[in-house]
Amino acid sequence: MTFTPRDTPRGLRRRRVRLTALLVAVLLVLGVGGWLGSRWLDARGARCHGLDSTEGEGYALSLAGDQCIGWIVEEDHAFGSTDERVNAVITAVVKENQRVHDQAGRTGGTPYVRIAVLMPMTSREGSAMRDNEVLHALQGAYAAQRQANQGRSVLGDPTPQVQLVLANEGRDQEHWAPVVRQLGALRGGDHPLVAVTGMGISIDATKQAADELGRLQIPAVGAVLTADDMTSPLLFKTTPSNAQYTLALKAFLDGSPKRTEPAKRTGYLLFDRNQDKYVQSLRAAFTTTFGEEYGLKGRSGGFNGSASPNGTPLLLSELVQDVCAAKPDVLFFAGRGRDIDDLMQALALRTGCREPDDPLIVATGATGISIEPQALDEANAILLNAAATDTRAWLAGEPGTPKHFGEFRTWFAGLGFAEDDLRDGYAIMHHDAVAATVWAARRAARSIEAVEGQRLKNEDVGQHLYSSTTDLVPGASGEIYFAENPPNDRWPIGKPIPVLKSGPRSDTLTTGPVYLTQPKA
Repeated sequence: MTFTPRDTPRGLRRRRVRLTALLVAVLLVLGVGGWLGSRWLDARGARCHGLDSTEGEGYALSLAGDQCIGWIVEEDHAFGSTDERVNAVITAVVKENQRVHDQAGRTGGTPYVRIAVLMPMTSREGSAMRDNEVLHALQGAYAAQRQANQGRSVLGDPTPQVQLVLANEGRDQEHWAPVVRQLGALRGGDHPLVAVTGMGISIDATKQAADELGRLQIPAVGAVLTADDMTSPLLFKTTPSNAQYTLALKAFLDGSPKRTEPAKRTGYLLFDRNQDKYVQSLRAAFTTTFGEEYGLKGRSGGFNGSASPNGTPLLLSELVQDVCAAKPDVLFFAGRGRDIDDLMQALALRTGCREPDDPLIVATGATGISIEPQALDEANAILLNAAATDTRAWLAGEPGTPKHFGEFRTWFAGLGFAEDDLRDGYAIMHHDAVAATVWAARRAARSIEAVEGQRLKNEDVGQHLYSSTTDLVPGASGEIYFAENPPNDRWPIGKPIPVLKSGPRSDTLTTGPVYLTQPKA
């Protein structure tokens, strides 16, 4: 046996080799272990609180920050919402889904299909939908589900029954793509997903989601979309477009006493500069409808609208002085409803152009605008708002109340929801989006029931959303239909657009018949 001293060159080389091998081994262990640990932590991190997996019976959810993205049917999960009111409605929907599932498994049970509600399920400052809008949207969808499933109603015989798939696409709809792919996987089986409702608000992500759903042949019904470019081959809307809103305003203004002769009528267009499909579309619609008659060319100004519900719009005060100089008969406002309060505050500070007996008319189009009468008094302004709903008048049963609003109101109250939750219109319009898909699914089911072995599919529902004046969707906000020929970009036809008026001396403006949306020429 040969002994090699440690301080010889050969010994030093051996030591270096051993140390190098040990170091490599340690690095490999740490590297692979770290990688495996990272993968394990990532997998655990992807799981939402209270769930053992990202997928299971009746759900597919993954954690993204502080919210859960994906869908649920029979798994009660709040998506990360901390709003107890929202969570209570989610629980109620899941319980109804479980009931629908259980009854179908019994002898003589009724078959069922699935309809998704795709939208943000959580909210915070600056997100696409505010807390109350999320709550009211879910309330309306749930009311439609219960109305559809429990006995006969205006939605017809309760066959098939309906499960609601609640699908969270993120606060800003940024996770729409993976969620739409997940929904696409639900099309088959005995209880197929046949349609999608909700669809968030008028932003690029909504159109992209609708395009992908269309590629999958899944019809979508937007509840509160109004931007005119919210079009896609299978995207239907229960709300009027901005162009239809401006036509309703024109009909109202044409029927009201005029301050000036038609040839001298003037206006001023105040528009939000943000790259926002809704405000851009409303600006274009005002220009098309009123540009020539009210001389809007060269009589307009842009402001930087608030980037969030609690933000502050910029440059409104400066523009008010331009409005003063123009002395318009009507100020057309192409901005988000959340900026109306700030506009009125700016108008209240104007000097040299306030006419106590001649309030400034401010015209806009939106669902859910709420403003205190005092703010209008201080601004000496009359607000004309073309809207999808007129909850105050409808709750009072005034003439023009839609035929089926009463049944919806009964269901809504019966579920323990407050009438105040109807004020912004979101519950009504989301109810109507679900109601339209239920109505179409049952029309489709009747048409194929005589064909042996044929099952209801999403393509069938898309085809049966089209109808005519003799076969109307029984919406709470009015009876409507969608025309396939001539094409109408799947905007509602026959939809009432009430023009809501408020402010000092607003009673001097004559209210004529409620405008009904028309098919394209």
